[in-house]
Amino acid sequence: MGEYMAEKNIYLCEDSTEGIFSAVYRAYEDKHGHADNEIRIDVPGYNRELFCSYISVETDFERAAKVARTIRRDISETAYEFVLKASLSWKPGKADAIYRFIIEGLKFGRKVMNHLTAPYMQTLLEAERQTVNEVHFFVEFLRFEELENGVLFARINPKSIVFPYVAEHFADRFSGEDWIIADTVHETMMIHKKNGGCAYATFDDVNLDELTLKYSAEEKTMQELWSVFVDTIAIKERANRDLQRNMLPLRYRKYMKEFGAT
Repeated sequence: MGEYMAEKNIYLCEDSTEGIFSAVYRAYEDKHGHADNEIRIDVPGYNRELFCSYISVETDFERAAKVARTIRRDISETAYEFVLKASLSWKPGKADAIYRFIIEGLKFGRKVMNHLTAPYMQTLLEAERQTVNEVHFFVEFLRFEELENGVLFARINPKSIVFPYVAEHFADRFSGEDWIIADTVHETMMIHKKNGGCAYATFDDVNLDELTLKYSAEEKTMQELWSVFVDTIAIKERANRDLQRNMLPLRYRKYMKEFGAT
């Protein structure tokens, strides 16, 4: 008889920090043995493998919070911040890498951060870098536009989920303003009330790219002046498109008026 092949357990979860942590909790709870488990983001259209048991995990915020507390208490606060940023990235394989990181972290404590050559660590380092880089770009390049009602409105198109860090930055910088930042990729909004906090909202049935915005008179004037200024200072003979794309990648220009955004 052939050698027995253990069935692999694949936990499918939502693409969010809470979703991944919920799957980690479930994997520990089921006690199948970590070597036979894998955690994946549940995406439509993937091909299922033979000899695998697929387990859909509903996001459970209470269980996710327990996993978060465990990381902070038994590994380190630094490890938690590292995992949090990695979980917000668009890196494939991040969910299982976080699972492996937690398994090893509960064995080695804070020293797990030094396991730089481990495959799971290399995945997480790249994932964290993706999130950090996008946060940096959107903090630098996000453009608010003043609407008729005085609310400042901006749109972004990140691959990673950057709201936790971008919103924190602007809540501090523009604490005395009413503003809204719309993530057109993840179909979400962060709404800030003047001298108040932020509220998170999802808009699955709204095309945030096709919103008709009514600008204030001052905003219309500023947009016209800005376009004229950019065109005026440009020296065509010295244009360096490669350098420009390196400093400001094309995908960050979608909502910039000087690059033709409407």
